[in-house]
Amino acid sequence: MKNNLKEQARNLPLAPGVYLMKDKHGAIIYVGKAKKLRERVGSYFVQNKHYSSKTIRMIQQLNSFDVIEVDSELDALLLECQLIQECRPIYNRQMNSFEKYKYIEINMEKEDISINIRTVPTKKNCFGPFSTNRKLSELKQILENLYGLNQKNYWQQTFSENAMPQLDSKTVATELLGAFTQNNQLPQNRLEEKMIVAAENQSFEKASKLREDWQFLTRFFNQNTKLILASQTNWQLLSIPIGSKIKYYLIYQGLILNSRILTKQTFSNYTSSELAKKILPKNKPEKIQQFSKEQVDFINILYGYINRHKECRLVELTDPFA
Repeated sequence: MKNNLKEQARNLPLAPGVYLMKDKHGAIIYVGKAKKLRERVGSYFVQNKHYSSKTIRMIQQLNSFDVIEVDSELDALLLECQLIQECRPIYNRQMNSFEKYKYIEINMEKEDISINIRTVPTKKNCFGPFSTNRKLSELKQILENLYGLNQKNYWQQTFSENAMPQLDSKTVATELLGAFTQNNQLPQNRLEEKMIVAAENQSFEKASKLREDWQFLTRFFNQNTKLILASQTNWQLLSIPIGSKIKYYLIYQGLILNSRILTKQTFSNYTSSELAKKILPKNKPEKIQQFSKEQVDFINILYGYINRHKECRLVELTDPFA
């Protein structure tokens, strides 16, 4: 059976696409993407000592496979995400548990500002969803410590000496909201100031902990910059060269609405606005106030791909419906 599958893999195109690995019952057990289908699928039928135990188990259960050829590597990435979310294959981990993603809420309705982790988003000052949900408890604790929002915890009691003056609620709210909507770095700057003061006072344990918190916040907000930018940006046009042609995509708030392939010559004859109108949907999409748990992976994939590939050209558009 495996020799037969190996032969099938040899006949696959050297084109981007998605492959679906199936067991003897026809159930999809793994979905993967490939820049070159023949090479990627064929690699499963060559002995490789670096394969993980999970991959080895998947290959042992493999009975057949299907492939879906697409235009570009980006298309393969996005289709892979869609199929993983739809099929929930047992050997896919990423994007297979999106329902566990969570939101961070900055609640300012009461007298004291509070930071809450939500499974379902609230309508006001709620951000996410974040796929790094295991880290949200640590994020919450760091921000509460930094802005004195929870005076009862161990950190506040242990390191209350030499504390900086208590901030007013307006400043706290402005800095927290700015961190989640603009990645303004203000919480990180405050941590750095506290770290310097602690070091000058020879409170080295405190300075070390503050440095760890600073590193954590920096990583968290940098990782989620794509989600922040998508929530702020409405219309964009992305173009990617594919051989002698160009594929372009119409993007609304970080999500692809439509796409088309043109020759490079034809593409160059139009402005970005004219290209957008060629693939504009009939009705203007509604403004997304809060991304769903299903959408966040698509946004991270899209802007992650753009950031890694210099050949991508992303242009901001005015509202094509205006």
